[in-house]
Amino acid sequence: MSVLSSFTLMNLLLVGVAGTKSGPDTALAHADRTLISEIVRSHQVLRDLPTSDLVDGDRDRLQGQLTDAERLLKEGHALLGLEMLASTLPGIEGMARASTGWDTTGKGGGKGIDELSKEWQEVGRTIEGGRGRFPVAKPAGQSAFVRATAEQSMGQIDEQYAVAVDYGRFSGVVAGAYYLGRAQGQLNFGLLLAPLTTPGVKTERPLPELTTSLTRLEDEIVTAYAKPGSTAQHSNFIVANSSLKLAKELNQKGWSRGALLTLLRSSFALNLAILAAPKTDQETMLSEQIEAFRKKFETSAYDDTIGLAFVEKAALAIEKSHAGGDAGDRERLRAHAIVTAVLPRYLDIMNGTKK
Repeated sequence: MSVLSSFTLMNLLLVGVAGTKSGPDTALAHADRTLISEIVRSHQVLRDLPTSDLVDGDRDRLQGQLTDAERLLKEGHALLGLEMLASTLPGIEGMARASTGWDTTGKGGGKGIDELSKEWQEVGRTIEGGRGRFPVAKPAGQSAFVRATAEQSMGQIDEQYAVAVDYGRFSGVVAGAYYLGRAQGQLNFGLLLAPLTTPGVKTERPLPELTTSLTRLEDEIVTAYAKPGSTAQHSNFIVANSSLKLAKELNQKGWSRGALLTLLRSSFALNLAILAAPKTDQETMLSEQIEAFRKKFETSAYDDTIGLAFVEKAALAIEKSHAGGDAGDRERLRAHAIVTAVLPRYLDIMNGTKK
């Protein structure tokens, strides 16, 4: 049995919805149906969108991501499924809003910048109302990973909302409408996750203070980017920087779980930029390291679902690496970055060394 297929993380993560009074098996089905229903609805939204350059260029990719997320959820890999939905669903809402009759010619053939400004104000009111429905504190029985993902989504609303009208003016109203839709999509996804709870969830570790850890990671990114040849990894550095920025913002809002998850994703991107891919003969060793982390977290007295999310990601990377070639090298690098850098950082932070 592979490392990934040995997981039973659905039982750790998404086996209930707040207010559910039924037993664990029924609760699991209920939570599963909630997320699968959202996937089915989103598939239909994509199918119903009118043809356009934007839609035709991205519809298949988003449909594929929904299908992958559904498969992961049904196979019990809830952490990976949720991660995929977090990046997919807001994009679908963005595309849906961008497909609602905007002027793509600049000749007055549809809605223009004035309409975008009006919709921006309307969506702003919806967002403000929605924020009040997001619980200030993590509901009892909710896993750290679910709350972190919800906080992360809520934390991305403002930036995407703020740029919508300016994008509309300088890049076209379709682009502005897309970001306006993404902002509302982030709100909706955060609220979708907000009530999800986990029967039997473990005691949460005391949340660490993250300012020192964020500063140290920023120093690492700056130092690494200053080295010769770093521009060859520009895209990974962009992800590392943007994730660090979001982590800082979440930390300032007091959303420590979302800040921690995003800090670790920044560290992951950084280490993809600075590490070399292990050789094929190191796959067994990587699998053993992944299994050791998995057992450590699953036998822990604490809720380590944030750490388990990266264990699952590493396990899937090792499975994909068996394909060989350049793609295999990339997947081994992903696993290597997680087990040698990301997970040790997680443990250092949670144990109080603030790395």
